[in-house]
Amino acid sequence: MNIITENNFETIMRQHYNEIFHYIRKQTNNTEDAKDLSQEVFIKVYNKRSKYNPKKASIRTWIYRIAHNHTVNHFKKKNQQYKLNIDDDDLNYLRESNDGVIEKLIQADDAQKVINLMQQTLNKKHLRIMNLYFFSELSYKEIAKLLKSPIKTIYNTINLSIKKLKEKMEDIQNE
Repeated sequence: MNIITENNFETIMRQHYNEIFHYIRKQTNNTEDAKDLSQEVFIKVYNKRSKYNPKKASIRTWIYRIAHNHTVNHFKKKNQQYKLNIDDDDLNYLRESNDGVIEKLIQADDAQKVINLMQQTLNKKHLRIMNLYFFSELSYKEIAKLLKSPIKTIYNTINLSIKKLKEKMEDIQNE
């Protein structure tokens, strides 16, 4: 499906709603806000459907871009800082990840320690990229399109962030 029409919008919304809701829920850490923001995102998707260009991004990536921007604007309106929210389910997901680096990074720490470590160690841009990488199940390429950044930048940012987090954890353990 390359074009969003009135006829196929409901199908597109059903395909992507839960994923977008989950993404926004992770950002806001508030179910009610996530419901409201998700609904607003799909209203925007519907209203801007004529602007979708399948040559620039997949529908999924385009919807994520709208959701990401809308969520950031939500924080700006509330005068809050964009935060990375991780709960115990996310921590288990990361522990079970095939990426051994993440497994070593998180090991026995609880979610709050990981959140604090990431917020202390990473800048706002890196937090945003790491959140997309871990919790949206987007590929490097999709994250690059979403954030309008080169794929190499995304790849390097993720690897650099993981390296920084590992170093910070080692420093903490050696204290």
